[in-house]
Parts: sequence; C-alpha cells; structure tokens
Amino acid sequence: MTLRPLPRSLDPLEDETLVGFILRLARHNGTTPEQAAARLGLMDGPAETPGVVSPWLLVDMDKPRLARAARAAHLTVAEADKLLLAPMGHRYGLVSRRYRPWTSPRQLDRPNRWILVRTSQYCPSCLAGDGSPQEALNGGAWRRAWRLPVVFACVRHRQLLHRACPACRTPAQFARTGLIARPGMEELHTAQCRSPSAPGSGGVRLSVCGADLSRVGPARIPEDADSLKALLALQGRLDELLATNGPPTVLSCGRLVPVAQYFIDLRVVATLILASWPEASRFAATPALAQAIEREAVQRMRDSRRRTRRGGSKSPYGINSLLLPMESALTMGAVLGIAVSVLEARDKNWTERVLRPFYAAALALNRDTFRRLARLPGTSLALQQVLGVAKGTADTLSPEIYVRGPRNG
Repeated sequence: MTLRPLPRSLDPLEDETLVGFILRLARHNGTTPEQAAARLGLMDGPAETPGVVSPWLLVDMDKPRLARAARAAHLTVAEADKLLLAPMGHRYGLVSRRYRPWTSPRQLDRPNRWILVRTSQYCPSCLAGDGSPQEALNGGAWRRAWRLPVVFACVRHRQLLHRACPACRTPAQFARTGLIARPGMEELHTAQCRSPSAPGSGGVRLSVCGADLSRVGPARIPEDADSLKALLALQGRLDELLATNGPPTVLSCGRLVPVAQYFIDLRVVATLILASWPEASRFAATPALAQAIEREAVQRMRDSRRRTRRGGSKSPYGINSLLLPMESALTMGAVLGIAVSVLEARDKNWTERVLRPFYAAALALNRDTFRRLARLPGTSLALQQVLGVAKGTADTLSPEIYVRGPRNG
C-alpha cells in the first residue's frame, strides 16, 4: 500500500528517537500522534484495537516498512534509520541480535532488560530546546541515548537524568499499550507528560497528567561535589564509547575487546557488584555513592525474598530483582563507576582477584543464574577467563556486530 505523505516535513534532531519524532511531526502538521503514525504506516493490531504502534518499532523495523515510513515523512531511509535503536548495536552490544534472541522465556536473556523500550529517561534542559525556531516551537529531542541504562547523566547540562514525571510519578513516556500514551490527543506539547494524572483532592483522576517535563527541577543530585564530578566524568567516558566515531576497541580485563562486547561485560560486572554487595564497597568513588548502592542493594534483596515467598520458588532468592538495571540514575552511575574501574584495569591478575569474590558471592545466591550470567552471549573471552568459565573460544577484535533487530513488518 502506498501511503500519502504528510503535508509538512520536519528534519530529525540529533540522536532523536522515533517516539520523539512522531510527537514533533504530529504537532508540526496539526494532527495527533495516532494519525501521524498511521500515515507513516506504523499502526499494528486488528481493526478492533486501533491506535497501537508496537514498542519494538522503536528498536527496528523491516526495510520495506522503513522505506514507506521515510517516504511518508519526507525523509531519506538513512535519516529514518537513525531514529531507531538498532543502529546503535555496533557500539552497544545489548541492542545487537548478533549475541542474543530478542525474546526469551528467561529474564536473564531478555535484552530489553538493559534497553528501555517502554520508558525513557530525560534531561529537562534538553527537552526545553536549544533556542532555535524549530525547537522553540516543538521542543528538543527525546534522545535515543536516554533509552540506554548506561546513560544516566547529561554532561552538557551537568545533571543526572530523570526517570519519571514528578507530578504523577509515572515513568517517562510509558504507555500501557503501544508506543505512545494518549496517541489521539493533539493539543499536548512534545515535552508534556501523556500519562493519567494522579488522583486529586476529590479522588478524581484526569485523563492526562500534562506536566511540562522541560520545566522539572534538577534530579536528585549527589550530596557532595566530588560525587557529581565523578559521575559526570564517567558519563563523559561512556558517551565517548557510544559515539559513532568512538574507538573500535576498549580494555576489558586486560585485553582489547570490541566496544559492543565491552558494554555486555559492563552489564555482567554491574550485576555482580549489586548481587554481591558489600563486597565492592571499597571501590566506590565516594562514600556518598557507596551509600546509594547500599540502599539499592538492601531494597533489592528485600524484593527478591518477597517475590520468592509469593511465588513459592525453591530458590533462596527471587533472582529477577537482581538482574534489572538500576532505576535510580544516581545508583546506576555509582555501580557503573565501580564496574568501569575494575574492567579497565590494565592488570588482568588484579581484575581477577577483585572479581572472583563478587562472582562467588553471587553464586551463593543462585548458582545456575549467575553461571549463565558469566557466560552471557557476547561477553568477552577476557571476562570469561577472569571469572573462570571460559571454554577456550577465541574473540574477534573487529566483528560485524550491527545485526538488525526484531522483524515487525
């Protein structure tokens, strides 16, 4: 089917997601996100459930559908492709199908646990725009990088990212069904929260929150200047590795590995740090960051035990609570700071002496789960050797890692 192009075009902003582009495009054309998505050929589902755009279209789509959407939006296919997360797989291995299936019955193997498919982080200053006429009218970009848990701060505006709307407490850009909440509402600005509002004094819940996320105050910041400095320096380092023109390899456990594999190693080590806490407490950049991890670790253990009791599991811990990325940007940065310092140490023997106790403590919680974690598809041979689980296979330093994501066409 040939789609009639939208009347007015709009240039994508730097690092913009498909969601943000649809919101801005709809506003630019004086229509609803639902109607804009329909014109782009993105509507899925039977006729009785209209208005549904699959969240996985944010990650990838088949080439014919991508070409149709690009034509309808007056974009080149290359411009449309850059709105998706899949092209980031060459740098961020957890969004690459080279290493894992996109769906799995086991929580450990689900890559979307380290990709924010249904929600987004955000920097209010970025959403406010850069002052240009285009961004003054339609707002700044909802950035692709905000969908990656390893991005927890905005270096440009020197602040941690927000995870939720402060008014209704709903995760940003969360939609119960489909990709966009309230897709039939035309009057909302791209930076406004589209979730249902919290009940008011009379218990009445409005149809939409509508809070302006570009005017939200600073996210919770570390209690001291040294902590913020350490977090922003770490984010700058990770941003360099995620950049399209970043280095092809990086040190992990004493060996140079492809950057995409490094981020998979980072996920494994970050999970081990939290599961084995307080084993890694002495490696935190500041006491305040160690305290943030302590609070998170204690809460996760409580959640694990609660879920185990509720589900009647024979395992000593409901382990899924220990496998998710941190919900707090502060805690995420604190844990990643330790993981990066351990992975990038030049002395492989030192790294092994540090990581083995983390791994042993995690195995004591759930042996099968953490043995699988140590062999997670895409982890480097260097990390597997340090953890003592390598099977003797060889790494390739320059693999073609960018393999497209799920087929939704």
